[in-house]
Amino acid sequence: MTTRKLTATVPAEADEVWRLLREQQAFPRYSDDIRSVSPADDGADTDTGPHTWVLGFRGGTATWTQRTRLVGEGGQTPRRIEFLRVSGEFQQLMGAWTVTELPQGCEIDYEVHYRTGVPHLAGAIDSAVGRVLVRAAHRIITAVGGPARITAGEHHLQDLIAA
Repeated sequence: MTTRKLTATVPAEADEVWRLLREQQAFPRYSDDIRSVSPADDGADTDTGPHTWVLGFRGGTATWTQRTRLVGEGGQTPRRIEFLRVSGEFQQLMGAWTVTELPQGCEIDYEVHYRTGVPHLAGAIDSAVGRVLVRAAHRIITAVGGPARITAGEHHLQDLIAA
């Protein structure tokens, strides 16, 4: 399984970042890589899903449905939004957003573990998918928290830095 992690500090308050990260259906407004996030069924809770995700990838798309679990409601710190693929084009996909309050803003940690469905091409495809997932996470972090100072995982954004 491949793992990617991105950690950043932002000037926004943890409560506001937590609220905005729970609104998954807004993510396509923050990142062009995320084509859509929509409820997988009519009765889906807007925060926890299940939601169907469509990610732009190499001229096509990757689609999956995931469930979300909120940990740390009621102001507990850190707060986590855990996600787990329940169907779709990944063999496995799971991870979390973690928001930790700091004296001047908050820290946002994005971690994703995944395995694509093409074992003999996993080295190339997993790496490319990872770049897209982390790039989307970086754009989401900036959108919900303001200017981000990356403290871990910056090497996963090298294609952005070079552009």
